[in-house]
Amino acid sequence: MKLMKVFLVMAFCLFSVSAWALTVDDVTFMTEDYPPFNMAGADGTATGASVEVLVGIFEKLGAAKTVKDIQVLPWARGYREVQNTPNTCLFLMTFTDERKPLFKWVGPLAPTKVGVLALKSKGLKITSASDLANLKAGVVRDDIGDELAKQAGIQQIERVPSNDQNIKKLTEGRIDIWVFEESVAKWQIQSLGFNADDYESVWTLSESDLYYAFHKDTDDALIASIQKTLDDMKADGSYEAVMKKYNMR
Repeated sequence: MKLMKVFLVMAFCLFSVSAWALTVDDVTFMTEDYPPFNMAGADGTATGASVEVLVGIFEKLGAAKTVKDIQVLPWARGYREVQNTPNTCLFLMTFTDERKPLFKWVGPLAPTKVGVLALKSKGLKITSASDLANLKAGVVRDDIGDELAKQAGIQQIERVPSNDQNIKKLTEGRIDIWVFEESVAKWQIQSLGFNADDYESVWTLSESDLYYAFHKDTDDALIASIQKTLDDMKADGSYEAVMKKYNMR
């Protein structure tokens, strides 16, 4: 009888763990306007390379989630949310040593380079990070560019919610430089109707990779499952097909 009771207790515990195991459907996924990786389409629904890869992960894991379940938010709001709210994911995020312990990571999805951009007509010549100290910089609040601008010792940093403002301020001469991811910056310049050839990167602040970043308490088994699915997509060619679709290969 005692053995039977022990067996029943163990079976109940195993059933309970299984029944309450976290799945992709339990996670809130958030992204920002960061084309061509992720952005809001004409109807407000998330789109972009990282979104399509994530939807592929949903499908391969048999999740009920669809692209309509992905929230497009200002970066600073999403960044606060993913740090403070369990079962959340923000993407794409630049991996850094400082951020590593703050999140759990799935990736990489793509390489990234954060540069210091300026109008070519300014003729800025930067030979070291110290040359940036007295320039007026535009950044997106809490973006990796914000962090790197501070680390570089830039004294005048103007923070805004989105890059539309940074591009206009740079074009109008209200800031000297714009610190942001270079390929995304080029895409956004063109989307606003400006000529990307009028701008240049005058200094590189970091080179890293972009990841899906999850709240630090997210279940390790779920993280491993999502990572394996992404790895499988890289192996079967579906990941590469998405990257080519967005001219990233």
